Amino acid sequence: MISLLTPEKILGHLRTINHHKMLVMKYCFRVGLYRQGLMHDMSKYMPSEFILGCMYYQGGTRSPNNGERDAKGYSFAWMHHKGRNRHHFEFWQDYSGSPGQSPWPMIPVQMPRKYVAEMLMDRISASRNYRKDAYTQHDPLSYYENGRARKLLHPQSAKELHGMLRILDQRGEEELFHFVKDYYLKGYPIP
Repeated sequence: MISLLTPEKILGHLRTINHHKMLVMKYCFRVGLYRQGLMHDMSKYMPSEFILGCMYYQGGTRSPNNGERDAKGYSFAWMHHKGRNRHHFEFWQDYSGSPGQSPWPMIPVQMPRKYVAEMLMDRISASRNYRKDAYTQHDPLSYYENGRARKLLHPQSAKELHGMLRILDQRGEEELFHFVKDYYLKGYPIP
């Protein structure tokens, strides 16, 4: 069932994506990812994502992609989004180059660190955006550990993301941003 567009849904969705984008930009800037901070999620403003986002707006507490998925069994907006934004691990899936060596026809590809870092900022910002005043520094790790991403990410990318989410969970944002900027993005080996 298609949901009707209303001014309230349009404004609500626009406020939600603008707030999310500003949070990601702020966090990306703190770790030196200026271009990624500016360009983050620009496809959300394209008609193919924006109109569906408005139609399936969930009151700012849940992704409209989930609403569209509930209604149709899939989310066209999400498929459009993940194919254009390299900070989503789903972008980094490819056909196995060695059929028979993997039980799955699709395999995860290791993500460059700058996109893992942007994905981290995206997860923190999404948790803040949807959880609002109930947000704690434990939410992004909890969401990750209860989700499918850890099973679908390349093992090294999963290890890196999980480690940084644990830093956030145990030591807070200041320590995390210091680690990302002064260690992780400079290419130092991850133990």
